[in-house]
Amino acid sequence: MPTHEPLKVAVIGLGRAGYNIHIKRMRDDERYRITAVTDWLPERIQEACEAVGCEGFSDYRALLKDADADVVVVASASDTHPSITREALRSGRHVVCEKPMASSVQAATSMIRAASDSGKKLFMHHNRRFSAEFLHLMDMVNNGRLGNVFEIRMRYLVFFRRFDWQTMRKYGGGQLNNAGSHYLDLGLQLLGAPVKDIYCDLKRVACAGDAEDHVKIIVRAENGRVFDMEISMGCKIPEPKWTLLGTNGTMTCDGSRSHIEWFDPDELAPIELDETPPADRRYDNDDVIPWQSEDMSATAPAIGDFYDNLWAVLRQGARMVVKPEEACEVVRVIQACKRKSGFYD
Repeated sequence: MPTHEPLKVAVIGLGRAGYNIHIKRMRDDERYRITAVTDWLPERIQEACEAVGCEGFSDYRALLKDADADVVVVASASDTHPSITREALRSGRHVVCEKPMASSVQAATSMIRAASDSGKKLFMHHNRRFSAEFLHLMDMVNNGRLGNVFEIRMRYLVFFRRFDWQTMRKYGGGQLNNAGSHYLDLGLQLLGAPVKDIYCDLKRVACAGDAEDHVKIIVRAENGRVFDMEISMGCKIPEPKWTLLGTNGTMTCDGSRSHIEWFDPDELAPIELDETPPADRRYDNDDVIPWQSEDMSATAPAIGDFYDNLWAVLRQGARMVVKPEEACEVVRVIQACKRKSGFYD
């Protein structure tokens, strides 16, 4: 029977994701009660306990042994996600795991298996699936206005010299794992078919550490659609964040606003191939395309956010929006990209 009792949540890792994203989102939501936290910095444990009135634990194993929790959020360093997630599932709790899921398909699969064996749910925090930006892009890919969308481009370009732990390979750092896993997840959904071909180039340009800070990926799906993603800490001049190329038009989107140029194919005059030398050696012709243009908000009907879906799944039996198998596919493509790029040889 569905219940309206709050979900009791323990949070492992109180860094940017654990504290600024997960705790911030749940602390004023009556459907959730944060009951336990841990971190490797004692001052962060104290801060969280004072902020939300929860119990603090010295390490995650003590938390898993004694915390009063239905759900465990794993927001620790990226390289620890698989092992802590498996232990949390085996402790009898549902798990929310931050991205990246894992560094290998083998590790990601072991997490899915642990969820199945425990009878608990594994939620992967690919939270941008719920954004108005993504839902708008998905609608524009599928609604036919641009015709057949044959290429999707994504750009996140800055010149920024990071020097934190996420620039280190040994901690699972690098832009491919970090921002890349979010946008690759969206790209794989927008492709609408399984991945067939992958090209990848990785470089370290501006940041400290030994992980990549420049990512170029081109993925082609079995339906022929291409996803072209570039994330760079080494590019000062921006480009449109998103570009959709369709047989009937083009759209650019900065995440908040979109601009579209399109035509109605029924209004096109017929053309016939002419292989004879053109008059006056012209390279152009007299074809007239009835272009239309529009600026619009990058919005779509809302579906709630990640924690709305978490509640609906666990308390109301709803469908999980982000399936762990889809997160595993993100890991598979990232693993293939690293292998193909040669950067990690």
